[in-house]
Amino acid sequence: MNLNLRATQVLFILMLAAYLLRLLLIVNGGQFYFPDESRYQRRSVGAVDSLFQADFRSAIDKVLAYDKHHGFTAVGLVPAIVHRLIFDLSPPPDFTWITYWVDRDNDYRVSALLFALPSVLSIGMIYLLARRAGAGETEALIAAFLLAASNSFFVFSKHFLPYDFSLLIGLAALWLAIPSQQTNIKHAIAVGIATFICLWIYFGHITFVLMIALIYCGFLASHWRDSAIRASGMAIGALLIATPLFLYNHYVLSIDIASELAAFSTSANQGEYAEGIVFPFTYFGHSEGGIALIWVLCLAAAGWTLRGQWKSESGQRAVLWLACLLSLYLILCLFSSVLQVAVVYGRIARAMTPFIILLSAYGITPLLLGRGRYVVLAFIAIVCIFALANFVPAIRQAYFIEIAGRARQDYGELSYETTLSHPALPIGVYGKEKPLARYTLLNAGYFYPITEMADLPDSEVLLKVAHPFNHRPWQYEGMTAEMREIINRDGLYIWLIDKGP
Repeated sequence: MNLNLRATQVLFILMLAAYLLRLLLIVNGGQFYFPDESRYQRRSVGAVDSLFQADFRSAIDKVLAYDKHHGFTAVGLVPAIVHRLIFDLSPPPDFTWITYWVDRDNDYRVSALLFALPSVLSIGMIYLLARRAGAGETEALIAAFLLAASNSFFVFSKHFLPYDFSLLIGLAALWLAIPSQQTNIKHAIAVGIATFICLWIYFGHITFVLMIALIYCGFLASHWRDSAIRASGMAIGALLIATPLFLYNHYVLSIDIASELAAFSTSANQGEYAEGIVFPFTYFGHSEGGIALIWVLCLAAAGWTLRGQWKSESGQRAVLWLACLLSLYLILCLFSSVLQVAVVYGRIARAMTPFIILLSAYGITPLLLGRGRYVVLAFIAIVCIFALANFVPAIRQAYFIEIAGRARQDYGELSYETTLSHPALPIGVYGKEKPLARYTLLNAGYFYPITEMADLPDSEVLLKVAHPFNHRPWQYEGMTAEMREIINRDGLYIWLIDKGP
């Protein structure tokens, strides 16, 4: 595709600005806030340790051995290798590569710098998707700008999680899927490979993968024979990767991936199944705030424009984005509220964001063009203000790992307790607990479920910091409506108290 030099420069500046904002997000630390982030340490970091010790068989086994979100181990090798190279230049005293990661008090921001890249690259991918579907440069740039302003595509950037990697590959698969109406088995195989990789990196995006299959094999196919050829090609592409992995695990590692996947498929059960129908609306309302209002206005403009142009070339582009959005939403509702096999989480619902944005760009672009630069600048300024209103609290968010580390430096040994009542369980309270220590750190962990809170012990309060659970986007990662209500009503804080000598 020939890209206009000026448009490319604008896109590069936009992506650079987005990455710089992510650097500010990374500065505060916060890695290993989510319990699932330990998978990066267990798998990718461990594989790199074997690789650097020239134990290649062990490294290969660690990469190929089935684990939840299996493909994440492979993509995690890149940041892990870069981090290991920098680590070896000046290793911290008294730490090996493995103990460095187990301790949790060290600096993990080198890896985070690379984990921030997929969400930035997705901004460029949205531009390419829009252009691939026939959008002009202005519409494609507005789509990229709106994605850069999205909080749901911002907040996960510094965490060691597979979501952004998977979505980037999924968007690339969709880009492959929409070039023409013609059917080619080799092309279908390529789409199948890319789509399977998206799923293999993060199984939670099975809804996104099914959406791609429906669009490619149904919406874009001109005849049922084309649909059959496309579906067959996608299946072949998936099998080209899956078959060697299944065989290696079965015959070499004695791991039955099929049974493992069957067991894992029932694990998305934290939260409420019935909430799936309304979940995306409440999630985007609280996660995006003012940006969600802009989306609503842009989508209304898209609907108004589309009503008389849906058969035109530009209208067909909007119909495509609408088909992607509606099919993805309906699949989410089917899995959650209807079949009740998977609860919708914020990290799953955010896969709708690219299509909301592509449709929004389609709707707002005609209103901006021809109305003068001041109207365009006002639109950009409003979007930036709403985006920064979301980004700044995320950037300033304090995380309990860093709080616990500073408290241990200042006060020595700590005990760890919680004001949450039974059956709340801590998942990741860090540090060696000293039950008889003078200083106690309360609520310094990732807890589930969220329950009613007990009163604060009658002691001197040395520190009070808002727990990350108060950040609204994080309340949609497995919490029920009742749990969210408890936090928003009472607030959850990390306290450092002095019980006295």
